[in-house]
Amino acid sequence: MVENVSMHHTPNKKDVYNQLNEFFYLIKKTFSIKNNWRELVTLKKVTLIILFGLLAVQVGSFLLANQYNAASVIGIFTGITEIISLILCDQGRLTTYSWGALSAGAWLFTDFENRLIGDIYSQIFYFVMQFVGIYVWGRDIENQNNGIELKSRKMTWLQGGFWIVFSIILYLIVLYTSKKLNGTQIYLDATLLPLGIVGQVLMTYGYRSQWIAWIALDVINVVVWFNQLEVSSPASLSMLVLQILMTVNAFYGAYMWFYDNDQN
Repeated sequence: MVENVSMHHTPNKKDVYNQLNEFFYLIKKTFSIKNNWRELVTLKKVTLIILFGLLAVQVGSFLLANQYNAASVIGIFTGITEIISLILCDQGRLTTYSWGALSAGAWLFTDFENRLIGDIYSQIFYFVMQFVGIYVWGRDIENQNNGIELKSRKMTWLQGGFWIVFSIILYLIVLYTSKKLNGTQIYLDATLLPLGIVGQVLMTYGYRSQWIAWIALDVINVVVWFNQLEVSSPASLSMLVLQILMTVNAFYGAYMWFYDNDQN
């Protein structure tokens, strides 16, 4: 009798090659100008109205500030790309990650200028996770019936407890590091990475509870950038306005993922 060696499938070179091909296909699809345009113009009317409203406020605040230095220009670029990314996320569109990658890269530069150590870690993490999100969302969306928007998932109480404990431990680590590096607003700033990791991971895997983390993160960021504005730090006005707009959008996103998603 011939013994069955293994019941588990061991990935071979062909499997890895196919996965890499799929990943690069999804990257191309996500950053495609044609696909980005299609996913924007097919948003719900209410979502489009919110998008234009948020962009108008962001651009208006930039013009009223009357500061056209490099930091301010990068700040407005960050704001525009982040708003578009968030709006696309509200409806579970894959191209949220193309705009998210642009925003995270620009935001990282602004954090360096402001010595926000916790947020520097956060933006590096966000940038890397955009590409993880492309792969996970891309596969899930293509396997769903509509093939356009990601369907949200519910998280268990056990999973929620794990992320709360994880956030507390990571907060203490970031707080210690920020103190050693003489960071700015360390007690508030240290919350940004834990909340950002929780929000981004839950977002990547389609959990609606991500919006709890995003709302908390956005509110804290409003306080952080308001404090930065008082000391006239680089791009602080644009970033403060962006954080207020992100907070507004987070409530809309929560509505879309918790309620509207259930209606479809």
